[in-house]
Amino acid sequence: MKNISFGNRILLLILLLLLMSVLSTLYLMHIIKATESSMLASQNAKLENVAFLFDQSMPDGLGTGIGQSAGAKERAERIEKLGQMLNTKIGEIKKDYPEVHLGILVKQLDVFYDGTLRFGENYSLRRKNAFDEVIQTQQQLVQDLGPEKGGVVEIYRPYIRNGRLEGVIRSAEYLADTDYYDQRKEVENTVYVIIALVIVTGTGGSMVLFRQFVAQVHNIKAGVRELEDDLKNTLPPAPGELGEIVSAINRLATKIAHLNLYNEKMLASIDDAIIVVDNGGRIVISNNMAGKMFGVQEKVKGAHFNEVLPKESPFGVLLKDTLSDSRLYRDLQVDWVNEGHVSHILVSTSTLDDYGGNIIGAVLSCRDITERIRLEEKVHLQERLASLGKLVAGVAHEIRNPLTSISCYIQHWQNQNKPNPRALATMYREVARLDSIVDQLLYFAKPAEAQFSFNDINKIADNVLAFFGELHQGRYNLVKNLKSGLPRVWIDTEQIERVVVNIMFNALQALPEEGTVIVSTDYCPEEDKVEVTVTDNGCGIPQENLVHLFDPFYSTRPKGTGLGLAIAHEIIKAHGGHIEVESEVGRGTRFAFYLRTKEDV
Repeated sequence: MKNISFGNRILLLILLLLLMSVLSTLYLMHIIKATESSMLASQNAKLENVAFLFDQSMPDGLGTGIGQSAGAKERAERIEKLGQMLNTKIGEIKKDYPEVHLGILVKQLDVFYDGTLRFGENYSLRRKNAFDEVIQTQQQLVQDLGPEKGGVVEIYRPYIRNGRLEGVIRSAEYLADTDYYDQRKEVENTVYVIIALVIVTGTGGSMVLFRQFVAQVHNIKAGVRELEDDLKNTLPPAPGELGEIVSAINRLATKIAHLNLYNEKMLASIDDAIIVVDNGGRIVISNNMAGKMFGVQEKVKGAHFNEVLPKESPFGVLLKDTLSDSRLYRDLQVDWVNEGHVSHILVSTSTLDDYGGNIIGAVLSCRDITERIRLEEKVHLQERLASLGKLVAGVAHEIRNPLTSISCYIQHWQNQNKPNPRALATMYREVARLDSIVDQLLYFAKPAEAQFSFNDINKIADNVLAFFGELHQGRYNLVKNLKSGLPRVWIDTEQIERVVVNIMFNALQALPEEGTVIVSTDYCPEEDKVEVTVTDNGCGIPQENLVHLFDPFYSTRPKGTGLGLAIAHEIIKAHGGHIEVESEVGRGTRFAFYLRTKEDV
């Protein structure tokens, strides 16, 4: 039943109603037939009554009549005399029942008396067979002959006196002489006409109603197709329950239209360029900012994104990756050269899924951050200029101390005219310190060009931990907690190894004997980055010192240069990641930095 369309269900219902009408008509005809049977039963009762009256009118039998005519010597005279007596009795009964044909067959004479003067063989073979059957069985016989045989109802009653069958009484009525068959025919014709009218009217009316219903359904379907293109084309009113359905569809279309209006207003107020495509790559939604950034106009709805997005831009490739491979991008910075101008765009893509988890489209979101980067560069330049002052002061301080020592020993040599071995060692140590400061300063000012490739961060952490394990020979507890199955990171191996080494040096210098350093790795799916943490249980860093932790030449240790963490910060920044630090005095410090798993676009 579920696979039968709604229209077919209604058609089946109409046919069922017609069937019920036909069955009702047949039942009516059955009632007419039963009424006819009842009428025939009444007719039979009347004829039986007439035969009974005739039977009772001759209580002494037919022998008395024969005896009174015994003086007649010839058989014909006897038949005639008996006929006069029987005809008299028949005539008396027919006064009350003139429509009834009454007669008697006298068995002894084999003569049938019917109230006329015909005393010969005046009955048909059919009657003779009926007389013979009653004489043989001595049982009453009823015959109902239809209109094709004259329309006769007959009663054959055995006339028995003193245990001897003397004759057979016949009472009959010819229905053709009455209007019985005409009335029955008229009733039947009327019933047939009514049946035909019911069938024709029911069928015709049902088909008209069904065609009207189907036409209204087709109108609704056509209106729904128009709604797909323009929600303003509401469906025309319809009668009955279809009208309620139409009203519900129109209300739903109005709500969707309002939601679309809200979405359009919202998208128009967003500074990001947004393009929404279906799973076939056809553009469904594009906001005003997309028109400004890519030259996308309203008329491109339905066009493929490859036909609309600039050919030389990377946006089509990113959107294709998202649609075909479900590869998502989040805040991916790309440089787009458009008409000789370089624009810095922050790109994000995502898939659109239905309730079943099937991809039905994708979203491309682009934010132009060119001006922001320029402002950041200006701010960064100001910061670097400000840092330069601190750097100059730090360099002057760091260089002046060893130079002072060297100057004092040189003056001492001039006075003594003889170099002191201890002084020479001190001078060599100070010169080496100056050389180290200059090397770190140069690296900080202009790091070496990074050589990026995909690498295993766990392997780098293993190498650094092995180096420090050999260097300190069990003085500290070095623990590694490296997560397996991490994605490879897009890094310069030498520079990231230097970051881990600098942070490890910082952690070990803050540790007491047998202190613990834990190096861990993990994956952050929400950022699609790999996290590296170095945690120690050393003395910790005061909160007021945390803000200056990555400033060059900032150090709280007497012999620290203050460049190790500054260099680590610059390297992580150049890798597109970031570095975080948490510390609590007396409990330890936790450094964490995050690396990308995707290469630059």
